[in-house]
Amino acid sequence: MIFKNIDDKSKQIQTLNGLLSRSTSDAQKKLIDIDLKKMINGDEAEKENAYYLDFEIRNSENLILLHDVRIEHNGRTAQVDHILISRAGVELLETKSFKGELTINADGSLVNKNGKYTNTYPNPLEQSRRHEIVIRDFLESKIEVSKRIEMLGGIAISSKVLIHPKTNVSNSSLPDGFERGDTFLTNRMKEMNMTTGLFKTLGLISKMFDIEKVKEIAQALVSAHVAVNFDYEKKYRISKPSEETERKTPDSKNEEIKEKHESVAPIDDQVKDNTKKCPRCEEGVLMLRQVKAKKAKEKYEHSEFLGCNRYPKCKYVENF
Repeated sequence: MIFKNIDDKSKQIQTLNGLLSRSTSDAQKKLIDIDLKKMINGDEAEKENAYYLDFEIRNSENLILLHDVRIEHNGRTAQVDHILISRAGVELLETKSFKGELTINADGSLVNKNGKYTNTYPNPLEQSRRHEIVIRDFLESKIEVSKRIEMLGGIAISSKVLIHPKTNVSNSSLPDGFERGDTFLTNRMKEMNMTTGLFKTLGLISKMFDIEKVKEIAQALVSAHVAVNFDYEKKYRISKPSEETERKTPDSKNEEIKEKHESVAPIDDQVKDNTKKCPRCEEGVLMLRQVKAKKAKEKYEHSEFLGCNRYPKCKYVENF
């Protein structure tokens, strides 16, 4: 059964695309592009791994799957790509996808070689174990279990790292805690269908709880989920198109300046005395100029016009 799907990230991707097209800074565009690619690649990897998981579990009556879960509890946060809940407990699944070649070191750290670049990453299982603590504390505060299960340690919680099927891994075999995303649930289903049964083999029958408790755990996690809604508009502070179009055009600004100076003394006297300040820059004064270019003559009724003496720094003009 699938209780929760991956959150829709199309709006955040759309926002980043919009910011990328509106930005006029090359440095800023690079940062936006990094966020955009990270968002798209992560979303695609999660969806592809989710496909393999969903295929095996969609019609299962004993397993419940949650995608893209984020729990905030007691000032700490656990963000998990997938959560598998069975009668034996809860398994946190973290997905990893890389281009190039991936090597998993003995200590669980990751080395990714892609072309001329080599990047290292900390052991993802350590991050998952920190998430285990948050999930365990949360479930203990929300879910009541029998005294028998409580005495045996409560709800069992474990972690796995799922490697994206298209990732090229140099290891001859994956270390403990790492599995392929496309075969993980297939192997789980085979284990559970063995004649002896997975739980009997591991001696966990005494810790099993019924399917209703499995559903209760799943529903508690879904209800507490807090979706990530990062404000990229605030991060990059780029004006929206609507704000830009609302700005006044040069023509409307000239009209506003003209109205502002209608009560001033006649232009002829002021120009003659070089006392009429330029209404645009308010530093220079207006001077009588002659129209020289043929194309420019079409713009004016007469061969003379008023222009700021600070030209070309200020290009304000008036018909005269």
